[in-house]
Amino acid sequence: MRNTTAKAIGFNLLMVNSFVYIAFSVYAPFLTLYYTEKGLSAGQIGILSTIGPIMAIFIQPLWAMLSDKTGKRKDVLSLVVIGSGLSLFSYYLGSGFLTFFFATILLSIFVNSIIPLSDAIVIQDAKKHNLDFAKIRLGGTIGFAVMVAAAGSYLKRNPSIQFIFGFIAFMVLLLFIRILPKDNKKERQTLKARRFAIKLPKLNGLLHIFNTRLILFILAFALLSQIGISFYFSFMGVYVSELGFDQNILGLLNSVSAFSEIPVLIFINRILKRFGAMKIIIFSCMLLGIRMLLMASGFLSLLFFAQMFHGVTFMTIYFSCAVFISEHVLPEKQSQGQSTLAIVQAGIGSVIGNVAGGYLVDYLTVKTTFQLIAILILSMTTIIMVIQILYTKKMKTKAV
Repeated sequence: MRNTTAKAIGFNLLMVNSFVYIAFSVYAPFLTLYYTEKGLSAGQIGILSTIGPIMAIFIQPLWAMLSDKTGKRKDVLSLVVIGSGLSLFSYYLGSGFLTFFFATILLSIFVNSIIPLSDAIVIQDAKKHNLDFAKIRLGGTIGFAVMVAAAGSYLKRNPSIQFIFGFIAFMVLLLFIRILPKDNKKERQTLKARRFAIKLPKLNGLLHIFNTRLILFILAFALLSQIGISFYFSFMGVYVSELGFDQNILGLLNSVSAFSEIPVLIFINRILKRFGAMKIIIFSCMLLGIRMLLMASGFLSLLFFAQMFHGVTFMTIYFSCAVFISEHVLPEKQSQGQSTLAIVQAGIGSVIGNVAGGYLVDYLTVKTTFQLIAILILSMTTIIMVIQILYTKKMKTKAV
């Protein structure tokens, strides 16, 4: 009976994770190309790409704290999914910069919280029922890979329908969220007294929810890598368009990157046990620098080759950081733990990548900006790695 229940819960968690990424796959990768076709400049696209990260810094933590303090994680996640789906229709209000500015703000109030809130639920429920989170995360990878390729082919003929596709996918996601296991009653009772005390915490307060100072290095690498990743995905559509390619090629490039995550997710638990999160993240940051240099080449074959590095430059960092946080955060602070990562990645890192990237693209070129950010990532990874090694040695010496 328990085995049957665990399988049912596992399937439900798989579907939740799958449709989180399916929903993103049918519109998010194509937004910058959509903006380009509507006549927006690289600077305007950079501004629009920055709105989400800024909202992630200030709004997303409030959703996370509401989720933790009420204990109603499923209900809070449902609310942000509904808000995300409905917000997509605001893109139909016009075709100029101001319309897209308003639509992006509205969408960002909700959509940035979906991944950290769903990760907090999925990782915790997977632990409770002895399920492998890596296998559950495969659903998101495969779902994204298949749907982004299919969507790219269709959106070539009708780009504006991407928002309807996104709404439908979010509503399917909502159905699977509603049949998730009920929130833990004991945890909800513990949090009940603090239900209405929702305040935006200081960064120092956020760090106190962790039981190791190594989190500072994890977050530093997460920040650095996200600067590169955010620019990469915000301006890849613009770059592909400049090179003379369309939505079909863009969809295929995104599909290749998603499929590259599959072998990573199959072996990630074994790799984590052998090398640890820190070494994996450092190695992945180095590879990210190389990946951006490949993208800067401008050759279609090397663009596809660069996308094959996605699994070992994004998924390894994302997975290692998410699991490290889940293992080193206070049990009742799971949502806020994942939110801290989201603030650093989807927030601060993305703001820097998009703003600085958009500015550099306007004054230089997309190609040159790819090269400059690659050099930044390679050099800063080396510096942070040296500091981390010295810190670890110092801690070991103190322990003795």
